[in-house]
Amino acid sequence: MLIYKGLLIFSKNNSAKCNLLIQKKNAQKTRQRLHTFMMQKPTMNVFSFNRNWTLALLSVICIVETMFLLVGCYSFTGGSVSPHLRTISAATASDNSGFGNPAFREFFTQQIIAKLRSDNSLTLVDDNADARLSPAIVSISDATVNVSAGELERERKVSVTVEGDYFDAVKNKQRWKKNFSNSKIYEAADGQAGREQAILNALREIADDMFLEVVSEW
Repeated sequence: MLIYKGLLIFSKNNSAKCNLLIQKKNAQKTRQRLHTFMMQKPTMNVFSFNRNWTLALLSVICIVETMFLLVGCYSFTGGSVSPHLRTISAATASDNSGFGNPAFREFFTQQIIAKLRSDNSLTLVDDNADARLSPAIVSISDATVNVSAGELERERKVSVTVEGDYFDAVKNKQRWKKNFSNSKIYEAADGQAGREQAILNALREIADDMFLEVVSEW
């Protein structure tokens, strides 16, 4: 009887020890799985982030390359030039207005040259250009602005016209020849200085229009 009780106690103790051992092993496996999961998930996120960042960078590079290709074909003004024209020369503007001020033709020539240099459509050269632009100041007039009887003259208006001749040397033909006009008001009290400044302002805007005509052919 004593032996039987001893065996029973021994069996219960072994069973409890076995259960405790199994619980410890299960807890250890659970901790190992949790540790493995925690270690793997950041790696997956880093990989995913790196892959997305790489794709985004490639997309930006493709967009930038496309923009450079488009810039090579189109002017910054939004227009385009004929593909066979790559260089242009600009002649010194002549002055047929009879106004007698050489500063006007020099100013207009400088304006045209500056605009052609700042744009990427055509390369400005001195000789043997694919296209030639020849401007000429046709007329400059100075007139009173609507003065009623008995009123003092307060404002005057200058009107300027410049002819542009654009020649295609590659195809040996004239692309266009036209007049560009602009008017400006100035205070009569400003006298000659005001008149000359108004003429320069008109010439500046005419140069803008002529330049746009050159680079905005569709």
